[in-house]
Amino acid sequence: MTQPSALIIMLFLLPLAILTLPMLIPSSKLTSPLKTKVLTAKLAFLTSLVPLTYLIYNDLTITTYETQWSTISTTTIRISFTLDIYSAFFLPILLFVVWSIMEFTVQYMESDMKISTFFNQLTTFTLMMMILVTAENLFQFFIGWEGVGIMSFMLINWWSFRSNSNKAAMQAVIYNRLADIGLIIALAWMSTNNLSLSIKGMQTTPDMALIPALGLLLAAAGKSAQFGFHPWLPAAMEGPTPVSALLHSSTMVVAGVFLLIRTSDLLYSNETATTACLLLGAFTSMLAASCALTQNDLKKIIAYSTTSQLGLMMTSIGLKQPELAFMHISTHAFFKAMLFLCAGTIIHSLDNEQDIRKMGGLKKALPATSSCLIVGSLALSGMPFMAGFYSKDAIIESINTSNVNSLSLAMTLMATVFTTLYSLRMIYYVALSTPRILPLSAISETPQTTNPILRLAIGSITAGLMISTTILPPNIPQLTMPTSAKLAALSILILGLLVGSILITVADQLPNSTKGTQNPLIYKTIHSYFILHHTLSSLILQISQKLSTHLMDQTHYEALGPKTMTYLQMLMAKLLTNIHKARINPYLKIIILSTTLISLFYFTSMNAEPLDVAHELEP
Repeated sequence: MTQPSALIIMLFLLPLAILTLPMLIPSSKLTSPLKTKVLTAKLAFLTSLVPLTYLIYNDLTITTYETQWSTISTTTIRISFTLDIYSAFFLPILLFVVWSIMEFTVQYMESDMKISTFFNQLTTFTLMMMILVTAENLFQFFIGWEGVGIMSFMLINWWSFRSNSNKAAMQAVIYNRLADIGLIIALAWMSTNNLSLSIKGMQTTPDMALIPALGLLLAAAGKSAQFGFHPWLPAAMEGPTPVSALLHSSTMVVAGVFLLIRTSDLLYSNETATTACLLLGAFTSMLAASCALTQNDLKKIIAYSTTSQLGLMMTSIGLKQPELAFMHISTHAFFKAMLFLCAGTIIHSLDNEQDIRKMGGLKKALPATSSCLIVGSLALSGMPFMAGFYSKDAIIESINTSNVNSLSLAMTLMATVFTTLYSLRMIYYVALSTPRILPLSAISETPQTTNPILRLAIGSITAGLMISTTILPPNIPQLTMPTSAKLAALSILILGLLVGSILITVADQLPNSTKGTQNPLIYKTIHSYFILHHTLSSLILQISQKLSTHLMDQTHYEALGPKTMTYLQMLMAKLLTNIHKARINPYLKIIILSTTLISLFYFTSMNAEPLDVAHELEP
């Protein structure tokens, strides 16, 4: 076995074996099964650092290892793993996040009777994502793709005795099955047209690339909760908080973006698909950020922020900068997982209270958690020299210097302002302001919950610099631009902080008035956006629900389904009833008619002259 092949095996099979081993050993034979699984996640993370170091030392050389699996017609299916910049960098990040979440879960879900099964499902979820990340062809990618889909359904529906969890899990799996149609169409089209399924050789003509590119875009839009498929992501908050942290940071939702990064050569072969990706990502980013502004549920605010950041990643892919999208995936994993773990600690301490209007003043009660929440929110906003800054700033610079339409630029900048606003709003309502919590809340911080959060906080501060110094120089050209374009991202951040601070200050002063001296117009202006957004959302939801119910359920589905079947059955019954009356005349008529038709057809075919091909070809 060659050295690159050995590294591939170490990259994938060794961490896989380490994670799988505790699942194969019965829990009764382990002294502390949960701590053993946490330790194996840590060991798998440390193991995955070896190939990463080798890749950096050898100037990011791509190596692959493959073996033939089977052959279907002219299509050869292979089991193949790839060691490139994406798999080598993402696997340590994934395993680092999983290690932190598992350590947090031991304390967070200690009262759950089936916590060992929960850990096994988290491990399986991780293994499916590892298969997806290291796959070198789309067939193997599809295995990991379906794996993360079904495991997300099981984990979201962990508390299956709750009706809301059932609805959320069904919503997630239905949206993702709709998205799977796109990937299946792309695979079928590429197989029937003899296109390569390898991620390294997907270039083709623009006309040939249109259908598979749009299919892949549909698949990515569903898995990464883009506009049209976005409702399932906030609904998935019905699952346990560790599931939300893993789902939103580095597994399920980034799989769609990762698919487009892997197949970017095929996507860029057709300009229509590339433009659709750009506009879809920009609009999703702005829409989700505006929705986060109106939410009061702590977990749903963070969930909508995930959708907004996924839209930013799609925008980067539409700009033909997949490396920037991958870098944002990598930095986003740290602070998003940390934000969810902070939210879990806060909700657990406040007796399952998730409304931010009933929090406040937690900077003294939960100092470590509140500090990490602030760090994560600032990294999410793109505060300079934090993890999110290096990727978001690069994406905004790219869109400023690219030949794209101004609509996508405007929506991206608006989404960035909204991100700063809802991050500041979340910090203020949760950690600052006046305490609004119940006096008997059992608030406490334990090392078992704060250590993973602090570990992720270090990553949220330092990961951006470490990743950007390694990924950027060999892959992304240095950009030159005017000072105004260079400072656009920082200017947007400062503008959002100023507007948010002014709104918070004025809104705090207005309710304190007992004499009514303040102008009510100011108060109405502050909340006009929120009222308008709720009104429009409710109106659109009601109209779309009535239209879908009337047109689909009561018209098309009913007409195409039961009514059509009833009509056809009645028609066939009438025709056959007239014949089957035990009378000889109808039977004789059918026999004579059928015999005549068969005879005519036979003699007509016999009397037809054969075509003299040789004669026709003579000059």
